[in-house]
Amino acid sequence: MISVLVASMGRPFLLSTLESVAKARVPKGESVEVIVADDSPDGAVLRLIAGRDFGLSVRIVAVGAGNVSLARNACLDVGEGDWLIFVDDDETVESDWLEGHLSAARDFTADAVFGPVFPRYPEGTPAWFVAADPLFQDWNWDDDGRRHPHGRTGNTLIRRTALGGLRFDPTFGRSGGEDHDFFLRFAAAGGRMVVTNRARAHEDIPPTRATPAYALRRAVRGGQIYAETRLKDDGRAAKLAFALDAATKLAVGMGLWLVFRSFDRPRAFRYGKRAATNWGKLKGVVGSKPMAAWG
Repeated sequence: MISVLVASMGRPFLLSTLESVAKARVPKGESVEVIVADDSPDGAVLRLIAGRDFGLSVRIVAVGAGNVSLARNACLDVGEGDWLIFVDDDETVESDWLEGHLSAARDFTADAVFGPVFPRYPEGTPAWFVAADPLFQDWNWDDDGRRHPHGRTGNTLIRRTALGGLRFDPTFGRSGGEDHDFFLRFAAAGGRMVVTNRARAHEDIPPTRATPAYALRRAVRGGQIYAETRLKDDGRAAKLAFALDAATKLAVGMGLWLVFRSFDRPRAFRYGKRAATNWGKLKGVVGSKPMAAWG
């Protein structure tokens, strides 16, 4: 069995997510169940999908904690599948999504498989911003089966037998970063993690997020989360080395942004985003906490 796992606060786009999962071809010999953890305080998921028939088994688990780690843990506790696939409630998946994940896991003897999530920018988004594509995580997806040292839960398969008792840390349940922390521990426990372009998902970006300001804020927040999870067990010397590396990359990123901004705006913005990420790392080193991202 394949368990498709969704943590949700009841956003309306969840309906599109479930409809796309229902249309995905099921690999021969497999069955599919969908588990939706309702982390809203008032049962928003239940109200949203009440009476709807998606053509597959959908179970709702009430959580209501306002903590994405607890919502994801509820999915892991309830899902009965041999394969566990996380997808976000603002994503849709392609028709060969399930086949792609399972074939990659089997071909590469992987314990976790990460697939790409391609942003769909709204009409009216500036062409240079679309060309920069700052909301896309470029993990060299076409290098099928390449080992990857860290991970996230949007469009991700986990082999149940490799999971053990590992769960998401509630400490990161509101700020985010729970998935990064989880997969660092998953890899440390011996989990083999790979990327693939076989299992593709898409994310519809709302206009409020298709802006340079949002992309840079997200980059800073990502740097803070990376620093917090990466350094949580490290000593002063390791933190100093980390900070020096981040400061160097910040300076290089800013310099390249200044060089390219007059004649190649997309490329300049990508360098600016790297600079913002490293600014976030420095903020994380000194203990600055990212703003809440769940709820």
